[in-house]
Amino acid sequence: MKHLLCSGVLDVNGSTISSNEITNYLLTKLKNGGTQGQMESENVYLIPHSSKPVNEYFNPNLLVGLYPTLFCYGRGSPEDQSRPIKINLREHIRYLLSYNDRRFEKNHSFMFVVFNLLQRRDACFHAQLIATRPYFRASAHEIQSLNSKDIEMAIDSISKKTYSSESNSALTKLMHHIKAIGGRVMGSAYSRTALRTRIHALIYNQGLPSIFLTLNPADIHSPVALYFAGVKLDLDNIQIEQLMTTYKRAEIIASHPVATAKFFHLLISNILDTMIVGGVLGPIKAYFGTVESQGRGSLHLHLLIWLDHNMKPADLKEKIQNADFREKLKAYLEDIIKEDLDEFKDKHVFENLDGIENFLFLF
Repeated sequence: MKHLLCSGVLDVNGSTISSNEITNYLLTKLKNGGTQGQMESENVYLIPHSSKPVNEYFNPNLLVGLYPTLFCYGRGSPEDQSRPIKINLREHIRYLLSYNDRRFEKNHSFMFVVFNLLQRRDACFHAQLIATRPYFRASAHEIQSLNSKDIEMAIDSISKKTYSSESNSALTKLMHHIKAIGGRVMGSAYSRTALRTRIHALIYNQGLPSIFLTLNPADIHSPVALYFAGVKLDLDNIQIEQLMTTYKRAEIIASHPVATAKFFHLLISNILDTMIVGGVLGPIKAYFGTVESQGRGSLHLHLLIWLDHNMKPADLKEKIQNADFREKLKAYLEDIIKEDLDEFKDKHVFENLDGIENFLFLF
């Protein structure tokens, strides 16, 4: 029987060897000229990169090579052409992030790498579409006259907020096309601009919104979020012994971003079904919401709601002078707005195991 001998350890995730450690190692080696003693004690290895960028399209070896610990047998990579049934890249990534063992979800970089792949593909796809349009062909020759120096000057001006659209017509046309493409790339700054344009269109069509609402679920205090993250809880009968410290809950939520996103989607969908479809706020003719993340990464929703009435702000200002109208408006607002949850405290407030804090768990 042959024995397996370990000849080295490879940090496949690149997480235990810092860039400063690599830099210090190289500088020390250059200074000392690579002595024998140093060669025997060295513990940092630098793997050089190729001068040619790797192909990101239909390359099953890309993610397999990047993440050998995730694709343990070198199989199962997205866009593998040997697969009899073709699977869309976006759907395949969604499937990988939903694995029962959660190895893809908990990896510190996989989610960001595949998101960046999807962003670049969206940008390339919409750039290809725009390049076929007559209005792009009309300005293509002028855009080709730009050189790298023009681009550098434009970037510098934009960073200093001194860029003028009248300074260079070719640059202005290029920026216009970039804005049009970026508006269709998820997560980009231009996509947020496109959302604002849609809000302006709704305001032009429906008038000013009646209600501005922010929904900010307390994920680190929710047993439902912990349940999605794999913590074994009986949601119908939560015991104090099952509760953890705030730090431990925050650690679990931070290490399970997909589970947290699923919790957020479930909670927000039910709230919208109750408020919009269920009619808690009364008849509604339109609503528009955008999802943002806080500094710690938790999701929250900003929502604009248009109640189904034709009253303009000037009309409201006039009618509010009437005492009967004021009383009806106050009754409506008091019916849909609650300041606290006092009536639920006796049933749903649990003391932290440390005896330091009290938490209200929101379902």
